[in-house]
Amino acid sequence: MELNSFYDFYANNWISNVIIVVGATIIALLLAYLLPFFDNKICNKIGLNLQGGVSSSKNADKSAIIRKIILWVAFVVYLFFLFYLVFLARTPNPDYVVRNAGFSIFTMTWQDIELPEEEFIEFYLNVMVFIPMGYLLPYIFRWFRNHAWSRSLIMCFVSSIVIENLQLITKRGTYDTADVIADTFGGFIGIALYMHRAYTLTNPEWRKDFKYYKRWKKLAKNGVLFPFSKKLAINRVIIQAADEDEIWNFYVKDLGFQIKKIIIPKDVTQTNLLLSMGRTSLEVHCLNKQNDIPAQTIVLAHHNMDGIKRRLDKANITSECGTDPYTNHRTLTVMGPDNTKVIFLET
Repeated sequence: MELNSFYDFYANNWISNVIIVVGATIIALLLAYLLPFFDNKICNKIGLNLQGGVSSSKNADKSAIIRKIILWVAFVVYLFFLFYLVFLARTPNPDYVVRNAGFSIFTMTWQDIELPEEEFIEFYLNVMVFIPMGYLLPYIFRWFRNHAWSRSLIMCFVSSIVIENLQLITKRGTYDTADVIADTFGGFIGIALYMHRAYTLTNPEWRKDFKYYKRWKKLAKNGVLFPFSKKLAINRVIIQAADEDEIWNFYVKDLGFQIKKIIIPKDVTQTNLLLSMGRTSLEVHCLNKQNDIPAQTIVLAHHNMDGIKRRLDKANITSECGTDPYTNHRTLTVMGPDNTKVIFLET
């Protein structure tokens, strides 16, 4: 983004240069430090848990949607501002120039070659303009947050490439590889600020978690299943039950599990059922006799806890609200046959 193509007023005006540089820096720092601070304060006030779950507020799900919309609007405003700087603030230039400066601004400075101050201001502003993108992508979108460094940085790089090529097509600004470097570096700083400020604010025990992660990473490389970890998932839960009719009434009739298969072994009173719900299978060994069944727990994950709660209430199934101690996410607990807990965990 060749900013000096429309910021002609700072060409020989050091006051304007200072205002632009300081203003861009303040905006980036305010975004990094004030957004998570006020977001955290407001969410605590209305009962939202920024670690991913929903806490005590009855209208927490609605509040979460409103918060998401506000953040989306803020991101769209930023994109419009970026689009304005890149395209709307410029006019097509018949003498369009393609530059391949790359790292020359650093190498030439190292070689004591004097460069116009506009080169440094332009590079700096390109960095500042992309800091919000690197910061907001993992802050707003879970997909980027799950792999904040890799996905967000690649997105910043691709966005810069797209911008430069659109400038080339529309002949607005100047196509310059140094801009791609500056934009990507700005995205890197934005991600670093997110990790330093927003992530640590919403995850107060991050140091302990990171310590456990490093320990696991060191040990996991020698684990047999480590090469397959990305594709492995728990597919089936196995429980015992005393009465087949109770299993049928609770899991199939009340909760809506589908019966996939029934196996009746020879010479025994036991019945084995394979039930399914979505991608989860539940294998039930019905003893069909009065036995002391040990305590058992089934955990099902879903994001729409309010919807599940409404459906449970409509079916007159008593549920108890709680919070998962490991993730701090909201839970709903239902007691099934044989003292089996069915826990719905918010994702």
